[in-house]
Amino acid sequence: MHIPDGGWLDVKTCAGAAVLSVAAVGYSVVRIRRAFADRTAPLMGVVAACVFAAQMLNIPIPPLPTSGHLMGAVLAAIVLGPWAGLLVLTVVLSVQCLLFQDGGLTTLGANIFNVGVIGCVVGYAVFSPIRRALGGFRGTVVGAVIAAWFSVFLGATACAFELALSGMELAPTLGIMLLAHSFIGIGEALITGLVVAFVLRTRPDLIHAPNETSGLLARSGQVVVAGLAVALVLSVLLSPVASELPDGLEWTLEKLGAQPKQPVAAADKIAERIPMPDYQVPWMQNLRLAGSVAGAVGTIVVFGAAYWLARGFSSKSSIAHTPHAS
Repeated sequence: MHIPDGGWLDVKTCAGAAVLSVAAVGYSVVRIRRAFADRTAPLMGVVAACVFAAQMLNIPIPPLPTSGHLMGAVLAAIVLGPWAGLLVLTVVLSVQCLLFQDGGLTTLGANIFNVGVIGCVVGYAVFSPIRRALGGFRGTVVGAVIAAWFSVFLGATACAFELALSGMELAPTLGIMLLAHSFIGIGEALITGLVVAFVLRTRPDLIHAPNETSGLLARSGQVVVAGLAVALVLSVLLSPVASELPDGLEWTLEKLGAQPKQPVAAADKIAERIPMPDYQVPWMQNLRLAGSVAGAVGTIVVFGAAYWLARGFSSKSSIAHTPHAS
């Protein structure tokens, strides 16, 4: 669901989505500064790396000739809370755009809104009352499954409206987008539910608790090392065998016979400077090896960026809660 450059969205739609995303990300920063949980700092880098790696793994989605990957927004929100989750998804989407041209620079605001804001904030709003109503293990897993499916479905709905605002016909665009992403959402829901169930059985302390503002994460070093190792294995070993079928958005555009408009000149110039376009290292001839190298680089960059961001919030939180000498 990463909208590329090339004029798929017009200027007003890009600008409107960017304003909404900046406002949401800014508000998330305010919320986190007010109440930053000590347990969150070591988890932000790990979650960012795992989400990035998972988004590289496109798998076929029968019965349609399309593919999908884990969006991971609801999973991030369940582990970190919706506001820290939104910051992590913003880091992931920004690195994908700037290093790999996965999603356009002009459409970055729309991609953050569709995946991060809707996925984390709206997804968590769906998850939270279900968890409270059912309670315990069952409530958390059922809430995760339902919220994950809705995060994909609602993100695809927003994407279709953005395309329609930019000149495409709403009814067919919305119909095909929702058809594709209804099936993609099933995969998102199953994977999210399985991961949340596994975490609850093995490390329930990794699940975010509302209003949690203190408490160190037990064995945080082990969590960081294990999480980063899993992300690297996914990105290095499995990404080269990802499905080459078009994703839900690409399949929709193909079905509609849509043609991109003239790319924005400024975005075109920036695109020429993208270090590893389409997750390939330009000077490497072996495409599978190049994809693995790009995946490893991206995983480490995303981990470092999110971890650095978390450490900044952690230090400010420590200063804010340090008692002043009398």
